[in-house]
Amino acid sequence: MGSARSLKNLISDLSKLWGTHTHNPQLKLFVSALVDHNPRNSTEEIISWLKELNGKQYFNVEEIEFSAMQQWAYNSQTQDLEHKSGKFFSITGMEVYDAQSGKRVWDQPIIDQPEIGVLGILCKEIDGVLCLLMQAKAEPGNLNTYQLSPTVQATRSNYLQVHGGRRTKYLEFFNGDKPVEVVLDQYQSEQGARFLHKRNRNILVICDQEEDIDCSDNYRWITLGQLKTLMEIDNTVNMDSRSIISMIDYAISDCPVDAKRLLLVLNEYRDMIIRSDFWIKTICSYLSKAKPDISIARNSLTWRRYYQHFGTRRKALRSVQDWDVNNRSMDHKSGKYFQVLAVRVTANNREVDFWDQPIIRQRHHGDIALLCNECEDEIGFLVHMKHEPGLYDMIEYAPTVQCIAENYDNDHLPPYYHLLKSGQAVYSAYQSEEGGRFYQECSRNQIIVMPDIRERQIGFVLLNLGHLKQMLQYQQMINVELRSLLAYF
Repeated sequence: MGSARSLKNLISDLSKLWGTHTHNPQLKLFVSALVDHNPRNSTEEIISWLKELNGKQYFNVEEIEFSAMQQWAYNSQTQDLEHKSGKFFSITGMEVYDAQSGKRVWDQPIIDQPEIGVLGILCKEIDGVLCLLMQAKAEPGNLNTYQLSPTVQATRSNYLQVHGGRRTKYLEFFNGDKPVEVVLDQYQSEQGARFLHKRNRNILVICDQEEDIDCSDNYRWITLGQLKTLMEIDNTVNMDSRSIISMIDYAISDCPVDAKRLLLVLNEYRDMIIRSDFWIKTICSYLSKAKPDISIARNSLTWRRYYQHFGTRRKALRSVQDWDVNNRSMDHKSGKYFQVLAVRVTANNREVDFWDQPIIRQRHHGDIALLCNECEDEIGFLVHMKHEPGLYDMIEYAPTVQCIAENYDNDHLPPYYHLLKSGQAVYSAYQSEEGGRFYQECSRNQIIVMPDIRERQIGFVLLNLGHLKQMLQYQQMINVELRSLLAYF
């Protein structure tokens, strides 16, 4: 860990460089991202704590038949699988059709969860460094049960206690009951291949450092830098946490920072800065330029959405074609794609002690990769305007590669998939998808440097980190898989 004195000097030098006060929230977050100085918990202690939780706390998931679920039933008219309260979510059907001919392309089950949940991280300055209150949260679909989750991660039904269980901890910092400084607050999409128009409120707030906060058993204060380090360990930081921190923008004003001077300052404190040389180079490039014009990127996305080749319509689950539905599962007749199962969950640290629910199981791990080229003063990321039928606007910017290879024929793999083993991976880790709805699903997340990567395919475009950070200030332009990778920065 760096000493408190050198941390104070780093903050002072950066504030002078930026021309701002030392209490600026962007400056606090930037410093928190750089270092692992944590007066409460070292990174090793956090790892040990998670390992201990996964080793001793009781959390059991077993597959059951759909008819055995106590609070779920098939709708008598549509055969949609619904919760008896009418809340939470349902499994319904969706048809994707050709926008010109109107002919059906494929059908599939899909999760309909119209409620907008709260994904919130509470921050507080502790002994000079901004810390994030992270929760070790168990989800029925997590590969290793407990992962680092936001302070609050709750659907509307959960925090309104429709389940009749315990209240959501720390909700008062996100619903207006407690005074806080709001750093970011916006709706963002979730997986568009399996959710129908699903959005969640992503919010990060800073409370007064004098606020007395009781840190509950399954919570720990963690710096942003520690969280990014823990992202390099497979299946440790959950999808919702990655989504929120991806939207943090370190740019303090429209005035760029001198890249050479910034690099000199960071090099002076290199012994306490834990970020990689690639991270530092990318961030220096991004902060040294004025906020970029994203009108071309936005217009391209709007054009692509308007002239897309597909449309979608909801349909009754009983009418979905090419899927076999029985009392144990819903499966595609080809044996590809995903299954819908029912599970019974028993836990000792959730709002309720046990429950039943449908859950989706992906048959194979996925690949999520962002290819980039590295020039002298610029790093370009190749992103894809990807169609996903469940997205609110159908198309959002996605990673270069986002696929499950086993769902494709070998001769028709997605563009650039063949390059995944060709470049230098500056970041690589397996990351879980949403464990509350997806059963033991994870994807290999990679950022790969390839010097000669170009826009060789329609729908792909090179953008720098400044473009992407700007677009993250808007709703539903960057999909959750790309946000998961941008959380690295």
